[in-house]
Amino acid sequence: MGRRISDEVINQVRRHFDIVDVVEKYVQLKKSGRNYFGLCPFHSEKTPSFSVAADKQIYYCFGCGAGGDSIKFIMDVEQLSFLEAVERLAEEAGISLPNEVRELTPEEVERATLYKILDLSAKLYHHVLMNTPQGNDGKAYLARRRVNPETAQEFQLGFAPRSYDFLLSFLTKRGYATSLIEKAGLIKKSESQGTYRDRFYGRLIFPIHDSKGRVIAFGARSFEENEQAKYLNSPETGMFHKRKQLYNLHRAKSSIRKEQNMVLAEGYMDVIMMWQEGVHTGVATLGTALSEDQVKVIKQHTKSLIICYDSDNAGQNAALKALELMRPHELMVKVVPLPIGFDPDDYIRRFGGNSFQKEMIAGALSSTSFQLERAKKDFKLQDEVERLAYIRKAVELIADLPIAIEQDHYLRKLAEEFQISMEALKEEQRRIRFRKKKQAWGDKEAGKWNNGYKEDGKMVSRKLRSYHPIERAEMHLLAHMMRDRSVCDWVQDHLGADFQTEVHTALVAHLYSYYAEGYPADLGQFLHSLKEPSFIHKATEIAMMDVPDEVSEEALKDYINQVKKVPLEREWNKNQKLVKQIERAGEPMKAAQLGLELIEQLRQKKKMR
Repeated sequence: MGRRISDEVINQVRRHFDIVDVVEKYVQLKKSGRNYFGLCPFHSEKTPSFSVAADKQIYYCFGCGAGGDSIKFIMDVEQLSFLEAVERLAEEAGISLPNEVRELTPEEVERATLYKILDLSAKLYHHVLMNTPQGNDGKAYLARRRVNPETAQEFQLGFAPRSYDFLLSFLTKRGYATSLIEKAGLIKKSESQGTYRDRFYGRLIFPIHDSKGRVIAFGARSFEENEQAKYLNSPETGMFHKRKQLYNLHRAKSSIRKEQNMVLAEGYMDVIMMWQEGVHTGVATLGTALSEDQVKVIKQHTKSLIICYDSDNAGQNAALKALELMRPHELMVKVVPLPIGFDPDDYIRRFGGNSFQKEMIAGALSSTSFQLERAKKDFKLQDEVERLAYIRKAVELIADLPIAIEQDHYLRKLAEEFQISMEALKEEQRRIRFRKKKQAWGDKEAGKWNNGYKEDGKMVSRKLRSYHPIERAEMHLLAHMMRDRSVCDWVQDHLGADFQTEVHTALVAHLYSYYAEGYPADLGQFLHSLKEPSFIHKATEIAMMDVPDEVSEEALKDYINQVKKVPLEREWNKNQKLVKQIERAGEPMKAAQLGLELIEQLRQKKKMR
């Protein structure tokens, strides 16, 4: 059994929010005409194809087809179930949810079981580390890294013993199916032997949590010298998408909101040591370069970020890539200039947490200063030719800054550092701008725009893709039917379910059933009634069509006639072929009778024109 939320309460939650306000917490929107546009949070793109219709309270992406209402948006962007998304929005709106009980769906039962399996596994690993001899290697490692027991307790650090079936045996004895343990990412199948074994073996375990603090995956560090992968993460699962998660965010988010700042590191140990030394706003990526999805997560929680990556080339290059990724998101970003050879964990163990906060965090460079300093490493500044090349590179970086005051500030610093006049630097800046403007104009002339957009001074929404006239007629009918029950009743009387496109036939059947159960013409509520994702996407696409608020009976008849033509045309073509076959077979009477039927079909076709 599980919690049940009535349709009345769900609709109350839905009506409380303007979908524009909900989406704007995750996507930067710009109004164009009646709708708002932005970069889609569900797929990577450079030109906005994500549209939000305030009047219809729905969103739709012309690029990937994602669509729905405010509840569906929170479900998809936060990877929540429907119930979890409603609870999240209800809590934000201050709407109390009744403690009604209902049967859980099979999907909800499975998801709840997976959470239990992962939580139980985290507790087992933690127990092994803290309370058994099998965890001695892990404890010794943490002691060398100066992680105290209280911190290990806080982060629920664990240890996976050197046994191939330790966790598998523990979980199966408690009645959990092997298939579910595999779905949780905790075991893998041996291709050679066909048997299952624990995914983590002889490793220190770092539980990874979602935004609600539930264990969804694990990171694991090996102690074996010959191990190819020092760090290993859980595989992607229905609950764990590593490019969308940030390690420790669930623990750090209250401090991030309070301080309006976040510190982004590369590794688990960096975050753990920062936390131990009082920096409670630290998070980390999960063994991969910063992703577009993770940038969006960061933006949901703060407008100010400090990047604290390793000081080696790989770490500093990753910081540069992160800055480039964040540029469109209007975040205020700084970068910590760690000494050569140090990562945050090393620095804290060597110089202490107080020095880390007062010298490193407080001394973080602006993103532009960091890029200018980093660029110096590519040039031998003692050499006159290379020094001038660096200055040109620096001016090019400064010319990209969006604010004139910033440009002037950094040009003056460059002039002072290299004893060059501001006039010369500004002249070089003008040349760079002219060259880039010329290149940009050339790109526009070539028409290289993503997702079918063009630029004419404002955002222009992409039109729906090309459809057959019959499909488009059915889409217009459905658009009006979703808006107005009386239109739906009229179409049901005159056409029924005789739509020619399979997905439209399914949608109209759902729509007839929806209205028959007494529900109102509420787009969000109708979308909620659809369980098949492809139906939701198609219904949202149709709802986003620009159709008039009212439709005449004459227009409806025209759409219906177009739809009805299809079976008549098929029958006409079939009978024409049959007449010719009968004539060739020497049966003129049958051919004449069929010819009369064809004439009647032709009359019907003419009536529909």
